[in-house]
Amino acid sequence: MHNQINKIMRYTIYKTTNLLNGKFYIGKHQTKRPMDSYLGSGLALKKAISKYGRRNFKKEILFDFDNESEMNQKEKELITEEFISRSDTYNKGIGGEGGPHFKGKKHSDAVKSRITKHLRKGGVKGSIPWNKGLRFKSACSSVEVAGLS
Repeated sequence: MHNQINKIMRYTIYKTTNLLNGKFYIGKHQTKRPMDSYLGSGLALKKAISKYGRRNFKKEILFDFDNESEMNQKEKELITEEFISRSDTYNKGIGGEGGPHFKGKKHSDAVKSRITKHLRKGGVKGSIPWNKGLRFKSACSSVEVAGLS
């Protein structure tokens, strides 16, 4: 019976808490194992995990649903503009958006404008690619030598 339970897709709302400072992140996760090692994908949360270490974070399941739409609706109810303005949360975007559930959707014109401004200020532009100046063949050889092929 235990193996049967693990084969059913679950749609969860979870809370990951930093045990050192009390800040937390609420997110959604589709999985067959709700208590897997996934702690969240928010950028601020990932930076905090990197800084404080995984051992200093605890995940708890707040809600468990049978379908994606209920999960998305609950996240939308919980993660509001007011919620993300709090200082005790790692959440930076409102619920029901982003992540793998953003597939097939499009950014609004306002969001596109903010992304463009960010990129023009230096965002990810300006970084030098690891293979700049290498010929294609030598770049491929470097990857093979490094064991990445």
